[in-house]
Amino acid sequence: MSYEGVGLHSGSRVKMAFLPAPPKTGLRFRRVDLEGKPEIEARVENVTDTNRSTTLSKGNIRIHTVEHVLAALAGYGIDNALIELDANEPPIADGSARAYCEMIRTAGTAQQPDPREPYAIPAPLLIEQDGSLMSVHPCDRFRINCTSSDKQGRFTQFYSLDVTPETWERELAHARTFCFFEEIEFLIKNGLIKGGTLENAVVIRDDAVLTTEPLRYPDEFVRHKMLDILGDLTLLGQPVVGHVVAMLPSHAANVELGRQIAAQQQGQIQALRTFGPPPAAKAAEL
Repeated sequence: MSYEGVGLHSGSRVKMAFLPAPPKTGLRFRRVDLEGKPEIEARVENVTDTNRSTTLSKGNIRIHTVEHVLAALAGYGIDNALIELDANEPPIADGSARAYCEMIRTAGTAQQPDPREPYAIPAPLLIEQDGSLMSVHPCDRFRINCTSSDKQGRFTQFYSLDVTPETWERELAHARTFCFFEEIEFLIKNGLIKGGTLENAVVIRDDAVLTTEPLRYPDEFVRHKMLDILGDLTLLGQPVVGHVVAMLPSHAANVELGRQIAAQQQGQIQALRTFGPPPAAKAAEL
């Protein structure tokens, strides 16, 4: 399935397509506008920028604002897919993941023979970064508790959800990106939101909410923050089973939590190798 629109920060016209991929491919972006159609894996080690969105880079490939697309794929439990783009940023659509969900529902999904391998959090992790407080705890499902507000404490909202394909689409997927009016001048001066309009973002000015339609949820802002968390943690490359608690999250904090989870996982793997039985000796040749 394909979708055409404009990038939020680049302002460029872009066509995006979702293609099936074989087991163990993971989620990959392919730049069909570049020579050789290079690909970049949606992995935390490829994150190079988290200023207002999450950017992946590898060699001469850069792809901005990947989090909404990744959230849609992860929300439906999709492990393997190829995302083709003819520009450096997916189309923002209406600022939520609604259009991507429609693409996935229309194309359908297929079970694959390889077993799914989620990572179960074995011990709590905690990070503090630039006013964000993020933690993850052992749990028998994937759950997010999130509190969001601006630095002045305006529009403080809290929401909690066990994320499943059903709850993802119903409770998070339609939440739109937003910003505060006083941030707009700074964002424009820094070359961002070139494609931003009230058609694809909600703007908060003082106590007023500027939008072309009523809020889709009474707590739409915190739900969009949770959408971002889901998309950014998808960069681990496998589903997480754990309870994420986020206070004033940001893309930088989301990605750092992802890095800490990846380091924890690597530590477990190394410990298993260190304390596991030695390899069987080869039989002597006759």
